[in-house]
Amino acid sequence: MAKLDLILIIVFSTLTLFGLVGAVFSFRKAMKVAGEKNGDFKMFLWAVGSLIGLIVAGVSAAYILLPIFFAYT
Repeated sequence: MAKLDLILIIVFSTLTLFGLVGAVFSFRKAMKVAGEKNGDFKMFLWAVGSLIGLIVAGVSAAYILLPIFFAYT
């Protein structure tokens, strides 16, 4: 495996992990705020944060990590 590929795997694996952790955290906060009386807008913002985390994780995994893994298998 080339040195650049190893650096890309480390960086984008970390980005994917942080994106997934952020998505789970945001989703849990959205569910917690959903029970409040006037928490609709806060719930919406936390849900948008969750979707952004999933998008970042998915894009970095699909466009960077998977082609590198497929090239070496």
